[in-house]
Amino acid sequence: MFARALIACLLVTVLAGCGAAPSLVRPTTGTVTGQVQLRACGGAYRAEETGCPIHPYAGVTLTFSLTSAAATATGQAVTTDSSGSYRIDLKPGTYTVRASGPGDQAGGLAGAREVVVAAGKTVTADFVYTIQLL
Repeated sequence: MFARALIACLLVTVLAGCGAAPSLVRPTTGTVTGQVQLRACGGAYRAEETGCPIHPYAGVTLTFSLTSAAATATGQAVTTDSSGSYRIDLKPGTYTVRASGPGDQAGGLAGAREVVVAAGKTVTADFVYTIQLL
């Protein structure tokens, strides 16, 4: 009985070391997390404001598309929560990030436009959208 258990343990160790069971030992995805914020500048002068206030930007959809994929390939999307935060698990690779928010004014988003994802790692990519108030 002990001999069978010992042989089974040795077999599992050898298989894991050879890469025969990668899904059991190594992670197959990486994680991208971050925040999207709205920065409102200008508008009516208020003496107490010395800069542009920044607020969480809820409802923004971030679409992650593999840069090596064909142009017609669809990406994976995630939407920010009420605090402007998001989290998505992706396969390893380099992704182009496109953002669309309420009002669909994604051209003003600044921050990481390309994200590199590695298996078992977490990458932070924050975005700030600046609007000029009149």
